[in-house]
Amino acid sequence: MLQEGDNISGEKAINIPVSKHALVTIIVCTALSLFFMRTGVLTFIYLVPLGYAVIASGSFLYTFLAAALANIVILIISNNLSSGNPSNMWMDILYLTVLFLMYTWVVGGKNIRTAYRIIVASATGAAFFLFTVYRMDSVFFLIFTEAANELFPGIVSMEMMETVRSIIFRGGALVSMLFLFFVNRQLAISVVWLIKKQRIGRGLTGFFAPFSAIWVFSGALATIIMAGIFRIEILEILAWNVFIICAIIYLAQGAGILMYLLAQRSSAFRLCSIILLIVLLFSPLTIIIIAALLLLGIMENWRPFRRT
Repeated sequence: MLQEGDNISGEKAINIPVSKHALVTIIVCTALSLFFMRTGVLTFIYLVPLGYAVIASGSFLYTFLAAALANIVILIISNNLSSGNPSNMWMDILYLTVLFLMYTWVVGGKNIRTAYRIIVASATGAAFFLFTVYRMDSVFFLIFTEAANELFPGIVSMEMMETVRSIIFRGGALVSMLFLFFVNRQLAISVVWLIKKQRIGRGLTGFFAPFSAIWVFSGALATIIMAGIFRIEILEILAWNVFIICAIIYLAQGAGILMYLLAQRSSAFRLCSIILLIVLLFSPLTIIIIAALLLLGIMENWRPFRRT
């Protein structure tokens, strides 16, 4: 799932002013991003224009500042026009500012491997998200309850909402952030390739998990079991999130191994294998496929499958 790649921008982008063309690109992409954010069907990919702006301009700092400032202005104006709750407005500003900063850093940061930037950014974004929804009477849960009642009238209960809350805190928010950052980054890279014919990164075949991650993975699993037995909820929540981070690292390594092995085959074989894998991922066998890739990634700690 995660992808290791080359750095897209460097510190010089901060020290050297961007060109007028780059500033125009940043402004246009910022406007598109904020438009996508407020358009239902495009909401999920609202970060893609910012990713393109970072790559095209070479500066994640200017892109972040433009997106953050524009969003603050729009939220303040919208809140004043609708006479909304100022506390909710500032929570939204804080949360979205953090997301803009983390995403632009993921796309244009340096000195830290791409995969680990995605993990750090996702953990930070998830922490701020959980901070905004920790109460059952938060705006998030009120909106979620209203939508669930419309879709499943008479079924939604407090027990169901507690289950949703439990999943969100035990890795659900983290996985959502990982998925958001990863997909938006990949789409941004694809747009750059389509427009500029510029390829970025080596792909998953170059991703290797640190060997020490297996001990963190094992320790988190043991902690989950012990915290469940002794009913230490906060420890269990922390352990679940650490466990999921490690699982995703090994899932990425497993996917890298699969892609490496497929690269040794003919184009026709690779195409058929990818189509089959996509079909299986959208079938009841999804969990089995994910588990197999996870185990494959873990096994490479002792049995190297890639010769580089």
